[in-house]
Amino acid sequence: MLSSFKSELRKILSIRSTYIILLFAVAMNLLFAFYVTGWHTAPEALADPKFLSVQVISAISALGLFGGLVAILLVTHEYRYNTIVFTLTANKSRSQVFLSKLLTITLFAVVFTAVFGALSPLLSLLAIHIRGLDMGHQTIQVWHLVWHSLLAGIAYVVYAFIIAMIIRVQVGAIAAIFLIPATIEPLLGLVLKKNVAYLPFNALNMSLGTGPPDAMAISDNRAALVVVTYMVVGLLVAWVLFLRRDAN
Repeated sequence: MLSSFKSELRKILSIRSTYIILLFAVAMNLLFAFYVTGWHTAPEALADPKFLSVQVISAISALGLFGGLVAILLVTHEYRYNTIVFTLTANKSRSQVFLSKLLTITLFAVVFTAVFGALSPLLSLLAIHIRGLDMGHQTIQVWHLVWHSLLAGIAYVVYAFIIAMIIRVQVGAIAAIFLIPATIEPLLGLVLKKNVAYLPFNALNMSLGTGPPDAMAISDNRAALVVVTYMVVGLLVAWVLFLRRDAN
């Protein structure tokens, strides 16, 4: 198991697309946290006691998709180039392979979320300091902010991992991670009305407090529970399919 986990770590660190995606994420953070929020925010907005907390949440909400793309590419590269055969041959258990990949992308998600969640408010503070402005007193619910941010960051990556494990085709998985939150869930919302809050990506956004106004019928804690439920059920489905599909 340990050797399988180390192998997956080497894969995620050796894939060139991982670093390209991370560079895009850094560029987005510089653009929005430093330039837009920090450099162009009106001075009176700095009196908001939740200003820095919002920067953390905004970063996770905006950049979570980048972490998901890394997870998709980690899985689908092996199917695209047929190296999955060597991975399965080197391990006696398919469950070990699945668990190793899951642990790898979860560890990546934690680091990714922690780094960019901290970097966003720091970049905003830097821009504000350069402008010579003063920040108002900040009220930060540390525990609430940390666990909701980590859950959301992990959920984005796990959702992507589930999609990749089920679809396996790289283009299809990438299309799905964009289409589900941007197109499919809004269309389902026309039918589900307020129950749209229980769809996976809407629940994920609501756990951060960034869901659509007409879906605010459930609390962020209940939304977090919905997200965890989707992750558990989705992982079970992906695991069963991984065991059965293409098995000798």
